[in-house]
Amino acid sequence: MTRRVWVIAGCAAGLLLLIAIVSLWSNADVNKSERRAETQKAAAEKAEDAAAEIEKIQNEQKAKIEYLEGEIETLRNEARRKDEDLKRLGADVRVSRDRVERAKRTRAIDADAGELCRRLERLGHGCEK
Repeated sequence: MTRRVWVIAGCAAGLLLLIAIVSLWSNADVNKSERRAETQKAAAEKAEDAAAEIEKIQNEQKAKIEYLEGEIETLRNEARRKDEDLKRLGADVRVSRDRVERAKRTRAIDADAGELCRRLERLGHGCEK
């Protein structure tokens, strides 16, 4: 064999070796990429599950907030009504106190039950018979 054949054979062997190295390198890179993709898919599924759980908790919290806001509104309405009742009762108490004071200032006189009932009726308090 001549030197030329050896050079061609050496170049062919080098080329085959280079193709084998590139092929192995490419396969290793593809395998690494596939493993990375699987890892990322698993992480994405995990994140998706966590997001679904967070969304579920968020919906529960929204429902609780809406319920509590309704309860607050009910309590506010009841408080307003009770405030109005207290104002009305306060006015009634003032009127009653004024009547008691007026009655205290009234001079005591000798009167029979009929006269007393008539006076009480004028003050707005009837007699029970």
